[in-house]
Amino acid sequence: MISEFKGFWELKDSKKGAYKKSKTPMGYEQEGEESQMSLHLTKRKVGDLNRKKDLLCLILSYPPMRTIDKEMHEGWIRDVIQINGEIREREKMLLKEERKMSPSHNASKLHSVINTLLDHSMDDIEAYIPRVMIKKMSEKSLHHYTVPEKMFNLAVDFAINQILRDIKNPEIHRIEVSGINATKVTKELKNVLEIWDMFDIVVQLRASPDSTIADIEKHIAEQSGVSRLSRDEVDKKFKGTNFLIILDHIHESIDLSEVGTNWWNCKNIQKIVSTRTTTILQKAHGWMTVDLEIEMEDHLLSWELFCMNVGEVVHSPHIQGVAVDVVELCHGHLLAIVLMGRALKGINNVGVWKQAYHALCLSPTSQVKDSILFNALAFICEKLGSRTNYVKHCVLNMDKKLLKWMEKLRLIRRWIKDGLLGTFDEGEVIVEDLLNAFLLESSKDRVSLRMRDEICEELGNLFIPKPNLSVLNLGGKGLTMPPNDEAWEEAEKIHLMNNELSELPDSPNCPQLSVLLLQANPFLTVIPPLFFEHMTSLQILDLSHTRIKSLPKSLFKLSKLRNFLLRGCELFMEMPPEVGELSNLEVLDCEGTEIVSLPLEVGKLSKLKCLRLSFYGEDEDGRKNSWSSTTIIPNNVIGKLFQLQELSIDVNPEDERWNAIVKIIIKEVCSLNRLKALKLCLPESVLLTDFMLNSVLFLTLLHFNFIVGCHLRRIISRLPLEPMLKFQEQKRCLKYVNGEDFPVEIKEVLQHATALFLDRHLTLSSLSEFGVENMKKLRVCVMMECKEIQTIVDEAEINEQGFVLGSLQYLSIHYMKNMKSIWKGPVQKGCLSRLKSLALHTCPELTTIFTLDLLGNLNILEELLIENCPQINSVVTHELAAKEIQLCSVKHLPKLRKLSLHYMQNLVTISSGLCIAPKVEWMSFYGCPNLKTLSPMDVLSSNSKGIIGEVDWWNNLTPKVRPKYPNFAFFPVKGATELMKKLTEIDDQLHQ
Repeated sequence: MISEFKGFWELKDSKKGAYKKSKTPMGYEQEGEESQMSLHLTKRKVGDLNRKKDLLCLILSYPPMRTIDKEMHEGWIRDVIQINGEIREREKMLLKEERKMSPSHNASKLHSVINTLLDHSMDDIEAYIPRVMIKKMSEKSLHHYTVPEKMFNLAVDFAINQILRDIKNPEIHRIEVSGINATKVTKELKNVLEIWDMFDIVVQLRASPDSTIADIEKHIAEQSGVSRLSRDEVDKKFKGTNFLIILDHIHESIDLSEVGTNWWNCKNIQKIVSTRTTTILQKAHGWMTVDLEIEMEDHLLSWELFCMNVGEVVHSPHIQGVAVDVVELCHGHLLAIVLMGRALKGINNVGVWKQAYHALCLSPTSQVKDSILFNALAFICEKLGSRTNYVKHCVLNMDKKLLKWMEKLRLIRRWIKDGLLGTFDEGEVIVEDLLNAFLLESSKDRVSLRMRDEICEELGNLFIPKPNLSVLNLGGKGLTMPPNDEAWEEAEKIHLMNNELSELPDSPNCPQLSVLLLQANPFLTVIPPLFFEHMTSLQILDLSHTRIKSLPKSLFKLSKLRNFLLRGCELFMEMPPEVGELSNLEVLDCEGTEIVSLPLEVGKLSKLKCLRLSFYGEDEDGRKNSWSSTTIIPNNVIGKLFQLQELSIDVNPEDERWNAIVKIIIKEVCSLNRLKALKLCLPESVLLTDFMLNSVLFLTLLHFNFIVGCHLRRIISRLPLEPMLKFQEQKRCLKYVNGEDFPVEIKEVLQHATALFLDRHLTLSSLSEFGVENMKKLRVCVMMECKEIQTIVDEAEINEQGFVLGSLQYLSIHYMKNMKSIWKGPVQKGCLSRLKSLALHTCPELTTIFTLDLLGNLNILEELLIENCPQINSVVTHELAAKEIQLCSVKHLPKLRKLSLHYMQNLVTISSGLCIAPKVEWMSFYGCPNLKTLSPMDVLSSNSKGIIGEVDWWNNLTPKVRPKYPNFAFFPVKGATELMKKLTEIDDQLHQ
């Protein structure tokens, strides 16, 4: 078939599928007029061809994949771009009726050329990206996974990298960017130093919807400073220079190939990069008017590929944030992304995910070609444990040439011969594990195996220089003395956390050390002056929860340090100005310290991505003396940290210095375009207005924690730890302290909040006064010491239909001295329907907990805790007659697993005769002297594991209810301490 149109294209290499352009670009006679039907068919095929070309350009822009034949693919891309240009010119001539062509003969040959180009093989790419994924990308039907906001920002970086690569291709003159954040790409592209080195003129303008080509050319001339020249002089100026023109929001009617038609000169680097007002490129033009389209959604490839390999666990709330960080650290390395995804598949332990993150953070000390792949493989091998021996055996014994295979049976025989295993069945299991880990690949018939050459090479670097990979893991060993000097010299990682160290060696010689973990050594008070002198490779240092008061000067010579953690160092009060010398620092965590002020030099940390601060310092002469002479945060320190993605500032509420500068800090924070997580203390609710006005910043925050109002610093909190942790686990938190009324700023933030902590509100009579329409996203609600609260929801205050608090999962209420009920008035179906945990502590006037209507909505409630509510005589309140109760077959609270009723002096019944909690596992009763009978409806559950209570109470039950289930038991407790200990054990079991 190729020979029929050899005058148009010649096959350069039939094996590789690349094409060579002949001397006569259109080597057939151009007679007659093509039919519109043939033209339409050609357009559709060219559309498919260009979509394939755009995807191939995108994939080739990612970090090196050694097995891909880039030369072949780039040759094919050039051919597609050239045929685009020729067909574009052909269409223009047809429209002008300047040519007459034979409709059938020429169209047939043209279709043949396009079909041959469409058949271009991508087998080598499918070794990295599954064929089904490439197909879905071509059809624009790939994205089924929830995409975190951070991935869209990462897509911007990938798109810029692609432009910087493809802009060097002499065949590509016009590039179009479409989709989410397209204009963000062009905005950041203009500021890239490489662009200014490459081009003499860089112009960016935003076209109005009614702009014509003449208007656009005029604005370009104005911005280039040549508007006073004649048209011919302008053309000559542009034709003789290297230029980049960035056009944003170009209307679909504009044909970019007509912009600056007299400016182009093949001897210069001349490019146009544009974004359009629509994502449909070919709506107004039959052929593509650009040489390359970059669709931003395609640059979510790394996240989609990771999700495909890691599975559903990536969407767990406690996992997703770390997963995003792992993908980000892979920097688009598709093979590393697949390997990490396979290694973390199904892992729900956030600790393992954090290990993966830290592993990718490291800079390998050995000389490796591919540090990202090296780090990924190092993590995988550490996770494989003893099975790493089989991987090492493969590296040393398999043929390292990628195209050569080893029979699976032969490999297993060698394992048996070398004493690694005993049977073929064991070998089959090991092979399957290595295939699942993507360390090995199998042939289609599953008879032979191979290891990719890049994996083999980096594993060789991993296994051969054994001393470079030494990990000294002595965490949690109860050590009182540090390891000897020899151990420090050989180590790359040293784990000494959770020990009882009180001293460290004076100046250990450890040039390979990259990770040093010293956190949770409560007796460590001093670090020797020269301790860090010979740790030139240190990247991660954790001194959290130690008793250190100062830092030695040798620490500030650690030029490679990236993560520095001082969390919970309560005696640490002064951050030295030398911290500004840590030029590569990305994470500085001082949360929970007692520092008095931030040094001006922190503003020099231009790579800082995460900054967490706590200002609670006081000296021996009193807090006010310490505060009076310093500024808590100097002006324009925060504003200089342009790379910040997370900022947390915690302050002593009595520190007047914070009140004096908080408005300045807010202004600086609003200038941080990359910020995704923010925690701030705001003395007044009106200060939230600045964030709401800066809607771009506020809406792009993935995490926020605003503490609004004047509050006292409590030495001992009356609030239990669990509700505070539940509150802090949420992504968007609002704590409102000592408030009055319900300010509009609070309501506006509440619309976006997933957690609310209402602490000592002075006037609120019900939570619903904030407007239930403002709490649709609320998942966690903690309320404490709101003296006027009488109910949580008052039906009379609800102005709209819908599920009231329909997203709420956790509700914890404490010390409400006037609260009488949870719900006042009729209960609509669906209200509180997602509640999983309810805790009521010390509500002396509470008389009603569950009405029958409310009970009917709580179908997924799992935990119920009621303490010190003396007016309660039954958990369920209803007016059903005895016969109606007997006829009622509904089992309420069907998902309840744990029921705790403590210090309920007037409690006489749990359910007032109704059937509740058919699957309850644990119940605890303490300080309930009048609960003398347990109804069979309350405790007869096949899931019952036990009841916790006082011995005397249990023995005096009438009648005694002792369920006859094999796992059931009574657990006697003596005193509140023993009760809390047992409940903690149960919680650990329930949440495993």
